[in-house]
Amino acid sequence: MNDSEKRITNLEMSIAHLQHDLETLDKAVLDNTQKLDQVFAMLKRINERIDDSGDSAAPRKPEDEKPPHY
Repeated sequence: MNDSEKRITNLEMSIAHLQHDLETLDKAVLDNTQKLDQVFAMLKRINERIDDSGDSAAPRKPEDEKPPHY
């Protein structure tokens, strides 16, 4: 095998490794995007629950509170 063939073989191997790395990174980004979407959806539900509970709750008076030792 002459020098040119060795260089071409090395370049092809490098490209194959880079393609594999790119596919691995692409999968990782996709997985992280899906996880972020789940977290955002959960956060939205939590915020909605907080908003809903805040609207229906009447303001509490300190005299209606039980002392901590009860």
